[in-house]
Amino acid sequence: MTTTLRRLKLCSLPCLLLLCLTLPHLGQGDFRRDTGRYAAVGHYMWSGGHPGVPYLNPKTPYFNKPPLALSIHGLFLKTFGISLVNARLPSVLAALGIVILTMAAARQIGTRAEALASGFILASTPEFVRRSREISLDMWQLLFIMAAVVLILTGLRRGNKWWIATAGVPLGLALLCKPLVALLVIPIAVGWCLWSKKTNFIPWLLLGALPIALLVALPWHWHMYSLFGKPFLNQYFGKEVLDRARGLILKQPVYYYVLESLRTYWPWMLLLVYAIVYRFQRTEHSREARRDLVLLGLWWVAVMFVALSIFPDKKPNYALPLFPMLSWVVGAGVCRLPWHKLRAWYQLELRWLAPALTGILLIVSIAPIQFQKGPDKHWASVLKWVSQNTAGSVFEAGLDYNDMCYFYLKTGQWLRRWPQELDANTMAGIFLLTRTNRTSEFLKDGLFHPAISAGSFVVLAHSVPAKNSEAE
Repeated sequence: MTTTLRRLKLCSLPCLLLLCLTLPHLGQGDFRRDTGRYAAVGHYMWSGGHPGVPYLNPKTPYFNKPPLALSIHGLFLKTFGISLVNARLPSVLAALGIVILTMAAARQIGTRAEALASGFILASTPEFVRRSREISLDMWQLLFIMAAVVLILTGLRRGNKWWIATAGVPLGLALLCKPLVALLVIPIAVGWCLWSKKTNFIPWLLLGALPIALLVALPWHWHMYSLFGKPFLNQYFGKEVLDRARGLILKQPVYYYVLESLRTYWPWMLLLVYAIVYRFQRTEHSREARRDLVLLGLWWVAVMFVALSIFPDKKPNYALPLFPMLSWVVGAGVCRLPWHKLRAWYQLELRWLAPALTGILLIVSIAPIQFQKGPDKHWASVLKWVSQNTAGSVFEAGLDYNDMCYFYLKTGQWLRRWPQELDANTMAGIFLLTRTNRTSEFLKDGLFHPAISAGSFVVLAHSVPAKNSEAE
């Protein structure tokens, strides 16, 4: 086997590990919360909407998020059909790309063993794996960020400034997945230039990569402004950016990510501490700064961690950009464990690991294991009744956008808002899907009667009262 094939074989093992953890029972669960909303928005972009303009329904543009990741998931759903597997599979592919790019970036700094260890650590990080089993805009943002990181580190290693400038292209694509976070790469990379004693590369970051990133992202933002004007600016930059930055939407304590890391970064937390202690206690054996995987990785983690902690609106998925560089640090620590059997196994190219992982993947995929809670039985009852009994129009009143997106994914039809201006002569055959806390206002005048009740959902019918059915 040639050297190239050996390297490809070893680098494929972390990817195989990730597939073992993500693919089994990928279709379990349901279109809940963000996954349902993003799936509906993405699918409609290719099914009556516009690939570059997200809509929550045919009359409501979606200003909260950029379109790139949404359109990728939507294209899968349009091409292969609406299912949880097709909705989640693009996130799995993005996660695979991140693992590969994490190893490629680590190889620009450290050894092949450190890069491979970093890949294994990232592929087995529980929170990273969990985010790959949902529609995650953060996952796609991180994919393009890591592509930029590889270009920057390659440029620093080779002394080629054009690699630095071209990193602006994937950074711009990251800005088309979620706002602003990708721009943190620029100050982090400035620090890398300082650590590497290549300050002459800094202008290529500030005057090359940064403007290119903004130019890549600008056309979509300008197009949305030309279509919708101030309502787009007020929602996208006002509520989604400024209000979140001011803590008006969600506010968590500054130590939020410290607690989240202590809660979720297992089993690697102990090895992370070991790697840091080893690095700073063994200074006489440390590498030069430009090749110090621990030092450069910790710089990334420190800047990103501080920025995320200062931002009042905090969620676990926002911390996703920390994991690749944490895996650098832990990977470097693993390679310094005084465990000779581990080193001998690596020299044997991790013999038998590939068939073992393949066997685990097959067994777990076949085994009747429940990873995620199944569909909501109340929604299932309502949808079954609607499909069998509503030949007329179905409107909604009091449902949130996640409910309406779920209805669209399951029926292929958007629920219309209840038009209160309708008179009694035009309401025959109309059905109203609402929540129990809104039923009283429609029942008080006698124009509607309950047709089916399931959980907190109620379908109201306008017609001569028929035989009621109850689904619990």
